[in-house]
Amino acid sequence: MLAARIYADRWDVDARLVPFEATRPELIEIVKGVVGARADAVENDPVTAEGLFAYIFGTRYLRSIFRSKGYLLHRKDNIEGVSHPARNLRIIYQSVDQASSPSHDPQAVSGKGSAADRLIGDAQGSLFTNEELAAAQTLNFSRIDTGVWFFCVSVNGDKVCAELSLPLKVEGGNFKGFIERIFIVRDGEWSDIVEKPIDQADAAQFEPKISRK
Repeated sequence: MLAARIYADRWDVDARLVPFEATRPELIEIVKGVVGARADAVENDPVTAEGLFAYIFGTRYLRSIFRSKGYLLHRKDNIEGVSHPARNLRIIYQSVDQASSPSHDPQAVSGKGSAADRLIGDAQGSLFTNEELAAAQTLNFSRIDTGVWFFCVSVNGDKVCAELSLPLKVEGGNFKGFIERIFIVRDGEWSDIVEKPIDQADAAQFEPKISRK
């Protein structure tokens, strides 16, 4: 199986995010939106409320940030996300069991269906030849700025982590291997992030823009 290229050091993460036209603080705003939305679930809600709120607000904040940079709303086969206006690049929000762990590939909490399988297969399948994949352990691939990327967020009590990652494929209803993983929030960092005062001027720019047809 292809070993993922991992970006974990702060300076490395910042540099790797440049082609996506997003910064780590901006992506952290998505995580804050997810955590806040999950906290709105109450006992009288359906048991799936936390996960549903996380998906809705994760997608909303992801779109708010990336569409402000010129990305387009992407909606196909019930898969919601954004697409780059000039490159074959799509980004989708995903709740996972555990993000930003070097020893564990994130797994989608709700699993992945056949539509995601086709989407990832079509996009990622064009990145490598079968011969390259067979020899993947000995090859050093250059960074990839296309394909279908997932902004993965895991919330386990006070442990909150996030990464922007490029899966290799879907198999057995979930992700099977990753090509690149960019760690946005690592284990132990969340408490420091939420304790920082909120800059209201910066926060305002992340308000979702809603246009009616």
